[in-house]
Amino acid sequence: MKIRSLLSSALIGAVASARSMTPIATLAAARLAGRRTPGQPLAYLTLAGRKQAMARIGQTRSGLIEDALIVAAGAAVVALATRAIHAEAAAPRGA
Repeated sequence: MKIRSLLSSALIGAVASARSMTPIATLAAARLAGRRTPGQPLAYLTLAGRKQAMARIGQTRSGLIEDALIVAAGAAVVALATRAIHAEAAAPRGA
């Protein structure tokens, strides 16, 4: 397996889990590293932005915008990964 394939898999995994698994993964990684997790773990870095967006434009609109950004990021990762695969397949073999 090539590094480029692993990178694409990791990026799509990061995009896919951006909203659902990030807090759990962050806490698990900190615990595996033998660190205590304070009352405000790394997963709360975007919480302030989410709260501000909800206060300004409402929960539904801010959620839809966040979902759209995540879908766009996922589509970009897939486009880059498939472009790399097509470029490798089209490259001349040998020499």
